[in-house]
Amino acid sequence: MRVLLVIVVLTCLALPLCAQVPEELPDTPTLVSKLRAKYAPIYKKYTGFETTRDFTTKTYDPETGELLSTARTVVRKKEYFYKEPDSTVISHEENGKKLDPGDYDTTEIEPFWPLFDDKSAEHYDFRVSGTATIEGRPCIMLEVTPKGNDYRHFKGNAYITTDTVELLMIEGRPTKTHWAMKEFSVKYLYEPVSGGYCMKKGWFTARVYVFLVRPDRRHVYEVTGRETKPLVK
Repeated sequence: MRVLLVIVVLTCLALPLCAQVPEELPDTPTLVSKLRAKYAPIYKKYTGFETTRDFTTKTYDPETGELLSTARTVVRKKEYFYKEPDSTVISHEENGKKLDPGDYDTTEIEPFWPLFDDKSAEHYDFRVSGTATIEGRPCIMLEVTPKGNDYRHFKGNAYITTDTVELLMIEGRPTKTHWAMKEFSVKYLYEPVSGGYCMKKGWFTARVYVFLVRPDRRHVYEVTGRETKPLVK
C-alpha cells in the first residue's frame, strides 16, 4: 500500500528551466491583479476538476537511498479547490505485479490555498523576482510568500507566461509539512482548462513516517493528467 498524497503540492526531477536577466520586469500589483481577474471567476463557477492521474511511485529507504519498490497506479480523481480530493483507483501494480486496486491507500490531504482566487491576498504576498524559460516559453518568475504557517500555505515560485499571462508552473513546498510527513516538496506543470488551470504533469517527494503505523520512507512521484473536465457547482 502506498500513500497517495496529491494537493494542490518535492524533491523534483528538473524541467527545462534557465534563469534570464530581465530587461524590464512588470509591476507586481498589476501582474497579480491580472491573474486574479483571469482566475478568480473559476472558483465561483466550479468546485474543482475531475481528471485521470497516472502515477509512477518510487519508494526509497531515506537513510541508505536504496530503491525499495516501483509502483504504477491509475486513479480517477475529483480534485477540489478547497477540500481533500475524492479518488477511485482504476489499476495498481508494484514491481511489475498487478495488485487489487482496492488495496491501494488513497489517503488524501487538503490542497494549497489557491494563489489567485478572491481571498488569495489573505494567504499570500507576491513579488516579481525575475524571468525564466519553462518548456520553451518565456515566463515571469513570481515569488510567493505565505502569510500562514501550515501545510495549506504554499511557499516558492510561480511562473507566469509573458505572452498570455497564464500560470504555467509552480515549484516549492508547504510552509509547514503535514504531521505525517517529514518532507514534502512539489513541482507542477499546468495546462489551461475551462478558463482555469489544472496540473498536466507533476513531480513531488513525500517522506512519510508515522510511529508504529508507517515506516520511514521517501516516496518520489511522477504524475501525468488526462481526460480533465471541470466540476460545475
